Amino acid sequence: MTNILLPLLLAVAVRAAPAPAPACQALREYDALASTVTREFYDRTFRRLDWNARVLRYRARVRCGFDASDVASTVNALLSALHASHTAVYTAKDLEYWALESLFSQSMDAFETNVSGILPERRGGKWYARYVLPGSPADVAGVTAGDELVGLNGGDFDPLGFSAQSPSQLIVSPDGHRRRTIRLTAVHESMRKALLDATERSARILPVGERRVGYFHLWAATGAPFLQVMSSALSHFEDQRIDALVLDFRGGYGGADLRYLTRLRTSRYLERIPKYVLIDDGVRSGKEWVAAVARRDGIATLVGSRTAGAFLGGLANHLFNDKYFLYVAGREFVPPGIGPLEGIGVQPDVAVKPCLRFCRGSDPQLSAALRMIRTAPSSRAAALVWRPGPFRFGHRRRRGRLCDLDARSCLRFAPPPRLCLLALSSSPQTPSCWALGRLYQIERGARRGAWGLPFNPIAISVLQRSR
Repeated sequence: MTNILLPLLLAVAVRAAPAPAPACQALREYDALASTVTREFYDRTFRRLDWNARVLRYRARVRCGFDASDVASTVNALLSALHASHTAVYTAKDLEYWALESLFSQSMDAFETNVSGILPERRGGKWYARYVLPGSPADVAGVTAGDELVGLNGGDFDPLGFSAQSPSQLIVSPDGHRRRTIRLTAVHESMRKALLDATERSARILPVGERRVGYFHLWAATGAPFLQVMSSALSHFEDQRIDALVLDFRGGYGGADLRYLTRLRTSRYLERIPKYVLIDDGVRSGKEWVAAVARRDGIATLVGSRTAGAFLGGLANHLFNDKYFLYVAGREFVPPGIGPLEGIGVQPDVAVKPCLRFCRGSDPQLSAALRMIRTAPSSRAAALVWRPGPFRFGHRRRRGRLCDLDARSCLRFAPPPRLCLLALSSSPQTPSCWALGRLYQIERGARRGAWGLPFNPIAISVLQRSR
């Protein structure tokens, strides 16, 4: 009897065992986010981690009472070990969520939020205004880059806590001691529109000594409107016959490609004036590529600090009716002739530390570029004094004049033995090219940055005797 009853009792026990409870909403969301990363991440070794075990370990931390921010925080902790750019999850409580959703939508009206114009950064448990968009409510109200953002509307600072219906009370500190209250009313618009408007407003001509310098800040480069705005600004600068150009790539978002260099390569006027590109660790993605090529090809001098080194190709995922924006690095790209940028970034030609807090309106990186322009010798002034006799250039006989070619072109096209004398202009990368017969010889293998000699009284004296 016992032998008969035992299987029956076991069968009853098996049938009576409770079924596993269905996963709660927070677990379902975690599972969807983690499985998307598992499917799309470009490195199938997952940085040689035991990825599946890691996913399960962080899943055990999820509680059914978690809201979207709690789930996102858990997933971001999971992703942190991958050490990969363009790999994170954002919710509607994050400014990055509204920016990325807006930029990927390719619409000026989608994903609107209350925009103050402050691009903040949290350091040491405190908020600071890392960048301020020109013409934005914060800029008009007097917030400057480097200000500490102490509080908002009686509470802690929240990047998305501004109102578009009534003025918000923002407490800032310019030096960490004194505080002042600023009233500003946000604008309800998409971040894409805010970044495009700021890019367009940035274009201006700065007087630097006797020179006129075109300045343009590319806040983002995701789509044709940003390229059109930059092309329009460069056309205006060319019409105004500026003496030098400063392109500011710092902050904002990436997305740029080499089309952003086309006008600088094809305009004979812009090609020969000194050009500087400002960079820092806020330069990411496609703007790093453009900066690296500009440096490699001698198009511009890079001034500032190392870029972010965030150069993996990101895939955008919109989950649970846009409750989450999941960014996943889906591919790796190594620019030809540049080398890897991910985790490395682009180094400047002229290193200048950025001001990160309590800047009081100063910008050491921009000031350094303008100082270089102010103190550089003028090739135009040299052209008024330097009048060589006839010389042969290519297959045509010309009298002394400023060549419409840069130094590399001079060395490439001048007839053997490639006789040139260079009067250095405002940038070693864009010297004025003079072919002067037997006066001075520069070999094809001349080292970059040593194309010729500065224009000075001794050179004038030598030139006068040669005539």
